[in-house]
Amino acid sequence: MHFVNMRELTRSPSKYVKIANEKDDVIITKNGHPCAILIKFQEDDLEDFVLAKHLDLNSDFETAKSETDSGSTINIHDLLNDLNESNDS
Repeated sequence: MHFVNMRELTRSPSKYVKIANEKDDVIITKNGHPCAILIKFQEDDLEDFVLAKHLDLNSDFETAKSETDSGSTINIHDLLNDLNESNDS
């Protein structure tokens, strides 16, 4: 693990992004305290990252699943049929 303070990071950001992508995680410090981390990240990891870090999104998925399981929602085909019928009237 590599540590870098904010001042040094602002002088050579590409250097530390390269370290994070090729060698090791980079811990960024501010006033001597860790405040952020640079890690290797690939495009394929984006969805997993968002789901892991945004717990409210996961909660929304759980709510949607329970609503679906309880039958309090309708599927998209029924919704489209209802919309088409109301437009035909």
